[in-house]
Amino acid sequence: MPKGRILTPDERLVIVREAAKGADVKGLALRFGVTRRTIHYTIKREKDRRRDTGVRTAAASVTVTPDEIKAFDAELARHGFDSRADGLRALMQATNGIFVPDEHLANELAGYRAALNRVGNNITQIARRLNEAKKRGMPAPWSDKQYEEIRALAGMVLEMGDQIDLLVRRRNATMTLTVTNVLREFALGTQ
Repeated sequence: MPKGRILTPDERLVIVREAAKGADVKGLALRFGVTRRTIHYTIKREKDRRRDTGVRTAAASVTVTPDEIKAFDAELARHGFDSRADGLRALMQATNGIFVPDEHLANELAGYRAALNRVGNNITQIARRLNEAKKRGMPAPWSDKQYEEIRALAGMVLEMGDQIDLLVRRRNATMTLTVTNVLREFALGTQ
């Protein structure tokens, strides 16, 4: 099996389609000349991409009175929603404990994602160098100062993860409170 083979975008699509039809991972790996791990990663990457791009495949509907829909539309307009679908989606996500990011939060998370991607690439390079040195029976290919920099990098990643967690928890708490109040108002029939 060739080492370091990179799949083309078309091959990735075929792998995802075949896996969805129930194709064996081992068979796909042999067919495309890659490892099983590459196949698993390709499938996971596609699932993550679909989740991140918001591919929606399920529908929900409810029958309400004209007064209920009028009150709901007024609430949506007051909170700045452009459509009923957006408002219902926000309510569903909030009640599931998933925050609906506002523009500021989305920008913050995009910045964190970019920073973590850069750090992840650096860590991958470090791991490769360590593995190569280990295979050759050589000591780590850097100085004590560089080792301390790596430790600082790891600390930064952990701190960044804590900051993201805190940011998400704060936003989630705010959304939960808002959704609870809105749902309570609708349940009591007040506006």
